Amino acid sequence: MASLTVESLRGDLEPFESELMEEFYRNYAGLKEDMSTAAIYSKYSHLFSAESVGEVSSAAEAAGAEGSEDFRWLSYLRSFSTNGYMDNLVKDLTDTAQTFEAQSLVQFDGEQVPYRMVPVRLRNEADADRRRRLFEAKLGETEKLNALLLERMEKLHSLSKTLGFKNYCDLCSSLKGIDYRALESHMQELIRKTDELYAREMEQLLRSRAGLSLTDAWSYDIPFAFRGEEYDKYFEKDRLTEAFFRTLRGMGLDPEKYSNIEVDMEERPKKSPRAFCAPIKVPRRIKLVIMPSGGWRDYESFFHEGGHAWHFGNTREDLPAEYRYLGDNSVTESFAFLFEYLTSNPLWLREVLGMEEPAVYVRFALVNKLMFLRRYGSKLIYELKLHNAHVTPEFQDVYRTTLQKSLRFRHSEKHYLEDVDDAFYCAEYLRAWILEAQVRAALQERFGEAWFKNDKAGGYLKELWSYGQKFTANEMVKTVGYADLDIEPLAREIELGLADQS
Repeated sequence: MASLTVESLRGDLEPFESELMEEFYRNYAGLKEDMSTAAIYSKYSHLFSAESVGEVSSAAEAAGAEGSEDFRWLSYLRSFSTNGYMDNLVKDLTDTAQTFEAQSLVQFDGEQVPYRMVPVRLRNEADADRRRRLFEAKLGETEKLNALLLERMEKLHSLSKTLGFKNYCDLCSSLKGIDYRALESHMQELIRKTDELYAREMEQLLRSRAGLSLTDAWSYDIPFAFRGEEYDKYFEKDRLTEAFFRTLRGMGLDPEKYSNIEVDMEERPKKSPRAFCAPIKVPRRIKLVIMPSGGWRDYESFFHEGGHAWHFGNTREDLPAEYRYLGDNSVTESFAFLFEYLTSNPLWLREVLGMEEPAVYVRFALVNKLMFLRRYGSKLIYELKLHNAHVTPEFQDVYRTTLQKSLRFRHSEKHYLEDVDDAFYCAEYLRAWILEAQVRAALQERFGEAWFKNDKAGGYLKELWSYGQKFTANEMVKTVGYADLDIEPLAREIELGLADQS
């Protein structure tokens, strides 16, 4: 094969992403039973070689000042090739861990429960003692999984140093250009400001829905408490796509004009029950996949993935592949959250679903959102400790105490690795939550509280979407009138929405 160049690597980026996403789509859509990504990675192995990492890193260093056009796309390509190189070197451990999860069975009350089905069973189990026993049975398998995850994490940490970084945290921060310490400070402030509010609301919710106090509850009790099945009647299965399409039409985004976005609703035996978006070829071929079952979670999930689909589907085709497939994922996640949170917007609930008194449901949704914000903030605090040091089983207690401090309910130390996503993805969700609140505030200021019924708001979003992920979240927020990512609009939304009404 000819020697690698940056241009040859760039030329293979889009074909690789498209073939990989096609494979994921066909498997999760139930069109293909087996997942055959190994052949694709083998075909494009040069993208993730040590030579490619060195080539792109050298080009990025020679590109000139940060912020220049060449530096921008090269930095995205560098992050892609470096993380791909590391993923490739731990792929056997990754496959072994995922295979263990897929095949492991939990012995419980005379039956064998698939490991990955345990969370679903816990969410739907009304008996507190059965929840406890099922969770404890699962932990036996988690302990076996931890041995694999620890070896994998140790290797990722070691590779970071081999590549010339201080540690794994330094690698992620350098490649993504994110100041994790600054974000940690923002989240600590949010946790501090909402502490009393959170304790009051969660105590009330847990006592009324699970018969438990906040300090007596365990992590496995929380999904059950947030089932909210009494609200599902408002979120009918047969109205899901029409509710989404009606929302788009209100913003002048007629779905009939988007032949590049295909909504796959066909029922298939092997189809994933959860909605997902597959950007196979951005922006020409986007798949929005759902097998609706009804309920508020279904609506949240579909609207979230719909936000991704319309972002990718409106991305400019003439942008370099780095801006259409790579970049700061906080940006596309923010647009996904923007659509998801319409499903708990009181005006939208009245207008689109005909919910006459949405206040109780809106409050329920806000408490859930606050819990997740504090949880992901806690995860960031924990992961900064984990990835700045040599990973050992001693971090089990660090995990447990860090999450319990912010969330107040009990956690098992056994999830200290299973609850960690690669490359600080928790930070990208947090930045997306912050950016979404600021984008929404800008939409409300320009187009009113009912911005989702204004075609000018749709035009405004199309302009933001057209850039794909060329700009980072810190840059994107400037285009909507803010100096930088600011957590205040998000904190204010929660504080006002959950103000004590007693």
